[in-house]
Amino acid sequence: MKRILPALLILLCASEIAAAEPLQSRMLQRQTARAIRNAGFWCDRITDARIDKARSAGGPTIVQVTCDDKTTFAQYSLTMNATNSKVTKIEPWK
Repeated sequence: MKRILPALLILLCASEIAAAEPLQSRMLQRQTARAIRNAGFWCDRITDARIDKARSAGGPTIVQVTCDDKTTFAQYSLTMNATNSKVTKIEPWK
C-alpha cells in the first residue's frame, strides 16, 4: 500500500502534464490563426506548422503554416522577430 500511493500520484501528475501540452499547443494554434486573420487572410484551423530551415538560415525564423478545414485550404509564411516572440510579417506561401 505504501508503494501504490506514490505510484498513483506520479501517474496523476504525468497525465496532467500530458493534458497540458495539447492545451498549450491548441492555444498557440488559435493565437496564430487569429494573427493570420487579423492580417486579412483566411485561417480557421491550423493543421500544420513547420520552420523553413532553408529560408531561416542566417536570418529571421520563417514558419510555414497550413490552414485547412476540409473545405478551404491555404498556406502562409510567417516571419518572426529576432527573439522569435512575435510575428513581424505574414504572407501567402508561394
